[in-house]
Amino acid sequence: MAKTKISEYSSTAGSNTDVQSINIGEGMLPSDVNNAMRAIMAHLKNFQTGASSDDLTVGGNLSVTGTGTITGNVTLNSTGSIKVPVGTTGQRPTAVTGMIRYNSTTSAYEGYDGASWSSLGGGATGGGGDQVFNLNTITVTTSYSLPSGKNALSVGAITINSGVSVTVPAGQRWVVL
Repeated sequence: MAKTKISEYSSTAGSNTDVQSINIGEGMLPSDVNNAMRAIMAHLKNFQTGASSDDLTVGGNLSVTGTGTITGNVTLNSTGSIKVPVGTTGQRPTAVTGMIRYNSTTSAYEGYDGASWSSLGGGATGGGGDQVFNLNTITVTTSYSLPSGKNALSVGAITINSGVSVTVPAGQRWVVL
């Protein structure tokens, strides 16, 4: 069978006797070496751009340096865990809707909703694992606008730092108990 993409190559070297119908077996023409190498380079480029429709299966660890983009769904079939980025409030990246990270300043997971960073998760965990408490800090340190169609609730004396504002759109409420 003519090998036209990377997934068609064999892991047994002796079984790879052609590249795109170019004979690379014993007694091949010297010009076929150049033609086969060019075909392999085209296969690699097609794999890199996704033009070959080949899947990538990694049997060991996969490391990506830089930005990785996955189009489609991701399934993690394991009982392990996933490590999200960790950093301080001051180290937040340029935000894009849907980002999730762990904020080491606030000791909480946070996500970006397109307008602001917000904490993720439920209430505080009690001694028996119950989540009956919703905790809030007592100082507003960065400007915040309630998202459209949302109300807010805070408990206790709240201080809004100088130069910081909280915007509550018309028809919405921020209740401080």
